Amino acid sequence: MHRFYCPQADLSGKTVSITDQSELHHLRTVLRLKKNDAIQIFDGKGQEASGTLCSLSPQKAEVRIQSVRAMSHLKPLLILACALPKKSKFELIIEKATELGVDEIIPLKTERTEIRLDGTRMANKTARFNTVAVNASKQSKRSTIPIIYPVLNFESALEKLTKRSTVIIPSLEEKETGLVSALRQLKSPDAVSFLIGPEGDFTPGEYALASDSGCIPVTLGKTVLKVETAALCALSCAHLIFQR
Repeated sequence: MHRFYCPQADLSGKTVSITDQSELHHLRTVLRLKKNDAIQIFDGKGQEASGTLCSLSPQKAEVRIQSVRAMSHLKPLLILACALPKKSKFELIIEKATELGVDEIIPLKTERTEIRLDGTRMANKTARFNTVAVNASKQSKRSTIPIIYPVLNFESALEKLTKRSTVIIPSLEEKETGLVSALRQLKSPDAVSFLIGPEGDFTPGEYALASDSGCIPVTLGKTVLKVETAALCALSCAHLIFQR
């Protein structure tokens, strides 16, 4: 069944209007849906509804609600703080991280991060990142949209994460403790964060700061992984171990 994102929808009523032009274009022009076709609506905050199209116009689509369900939040909360890679690889990370159940994503600026974004470019990127997350949520049938934060530097992200989560940092320096072993040793954590470094890895100073902040260093194996591979490897392990 086709799914549509309606963040402002009041799913407690008998009908809901889809007014977003991109959603309407997809509904009318791409999918060519018609009156009485069945669809699903989700608000990105954990509620979704099934219903049928009862009217269509260029300005809106009216949906008659048949059933509503609220999805319980899965624990632990999964947070990905990932160094910005080159080109559009961060969009791939967002897409796949959303499919794997990530709850929050922090684009990370480290000492060795090469990409630089000014205010205008960052605003455009943030809008694009959110679009990618919405589309991935539709495809994977999630009822929530991950929160995507503005770019944070390493120190700010570390302070933010250590206040509210267990922080795991995959490291090329760590040789003993594997990620799976570290995750299995956690005792019902409320939130788990992953700090993923750039190509070239975190600097010794960043590792020292992470260690002083109580982060858990782990190895992801004997091979050196690219940024996007490391991020998805970490989330895949968490997805399976925590049964997300």
